[in-house]
Amino acid sequence: MTSNPVSTSSVDKIAIDDIDGLPTALLDAIPNPVLVKDEETRYVWVNAAFETLFEVRRQDLVGELDADLFPDRQAAQCNGGDLRVLATGEVDEAEETVVDPTLGDRITITRKSRLTVDGKNYLVGVMHDITDVTEANRQLAVVNRKLDEQAVELARLASTDPLTGCLNRRALFTQVNKLPSDRQVGVIVLDLDHFKSINDQYGHDTGDTVLSNFATMIRKILRTDEIFARTGGEEFVIVLPGASLDQTRQLAQRICTAVSSNPMTVGEQTLRVTVSAGATYGTSLDEAPIGDLVNDADTLLYKAKEGGRNRAVTV
Repeated sequence: MTSNPVSTSSVDKIAIDDIDGLPTALLDAIPNPVLVKDEETRYVWVNAAFETLFEVRRQDLVGELDADLFPDRQAAQCNGGDLRVLATGEVDEAEETVVDPTLGDRITITRKSRLTVDGKNYLVGVMHDITDVTEANRQLAVVNRKLDEQAVELARLASTDPLTGCLNRRALFTQVNKLPSDRQVGVIVLDLDHFKSINDQYGHDTGDTVLSNFATMIRKILRTDEIFARTGGEEFVIVLPGASLDQTRQLAQRICTAVSSNPMTVGEQTLRVTVSAGATYGTSLDEAPIGDLVNDADTLLYKAKEGGRNRAVTV
């Protein structure tokens, strides 16, 4: 910032090399900008670092207010808290943005305190340039945010089946173990019918598309609190927290009906896909651990296969 020529005819200047005995030579050697104001917040003295930062001459500042020297925004920042510090003696610290003619915008912390010398109160401000620290902190925050995002993504990849977006088998059991152990739970095991023949006839790319489309269809049927995982090639497990036996049976049958009623278009092929289901229920995870329930549902699934497929068998 630049200053305007200053008229000081109505102001008694204090010698710039001696402020009532203040050690100005020592203050002038400090690399931090230092300012001294009187009780009316008029400048009494600034050191060389202040002159350099604001491109001003100290002799032009003496007797002037910030409003006389700097743009309104800068003056408001510079003058903030001055009267309160002088009146109460409280120390004030404030962040300010100043313009260095060489380095551009600089972020500073200005610490203002009251100094009493021979019965006169002065405001002494010392400015600390924190631009580099602020920028380093900003960059660190960006890095930390990216690391957090990467950690979330790695956790997602570690718990997600990459083809269908479902939970994998490990994540299924992790999610179920977070449920209250005394809560009733329904379990459905699903297996696409004749899936090997789809791969053999149309190729594995088509088979992958069928699996992905199937998972998308099921997710549209399920509630957000219901746990859906791919546990094998064409095998999926659904866990229904809080579901009754009837609700579990109904959902298993609804899924079988929905899949068989909605042929899948894959490329130029229209495929009629069906699914078999085994469904069971536990009054609590304490009495029926999730592993046991999955095994029971899997046994029922094979009964559905043996019974002709495209059906649900429940307890």
